[in-house]
Amino acid sequence: MERKKTHLRKVEIIEAVKTILKEDGVQAITIKNIAQKINMSEGSIYRHFLNKHGILMALVEDYENSLLDAIENPIKRYKNPLDRLKGVMKAHMVFTEEKKGTLFAVTAESINFNDDKLRRRILEATEKYKMKIKSIINEAKQEGLIRSNINTEAVSLIFFGLVQASIVQFALTNYREAPVTKFDTFWETLLTGIET
Repeated sequence: MERKKTHLRKVEIIEAVKTILKEDGVQAITIKNIAQKINMSEGSIYRHFLNKHGILMALVEDYENSLLDAIENPIKRYKNPLDRLKGVMKAHMVFTEEKKGTLFAVTAESINFNDDKLRRRILEATEKYKMKIKSIINEAKQEGLIRSNINTEAVSLIFFGLVQASIVQFALTNYREAPVTKFDTFWETLLTGIET
């Protein structure tokens, strides 16, 4: 039997981690459970990742790439910056519902185990996201669609915080109260604060 290529194995391992995370939570992410999930030996997992930390780092990278892809659709689809911002908020909420709070769980894990490297990687992913939001906000300012005197950094953080609040509620309600149920209220609240 031919061995799978390293890249394909890594993808398979990350997909297994996502499944375990959705079904059993972050505490169930162990090398043993991952190996059982994909019918692989624990030693084979270690050939691709040095440890659980390496797997979580790869999970954050996968999450970041998937989220940035998800929000790219409304960014490209809408010409009006406010429509883009609204589309990004909704796309992020829908994405999070599909991913069942993956990044939230990994962030909690990084804080719980005081993992600076993982925290920095999550922060880096967050900053990339916020850069896209800031760019749209600045464009809306230039077009006179929102107040020119608002602080772009503050608005991008508020935007991100609104989405995160819906994600936290989603997790705390055991994934029953979908983030998108808050979308209309959160969008109108943000818009009221920034419109001209």
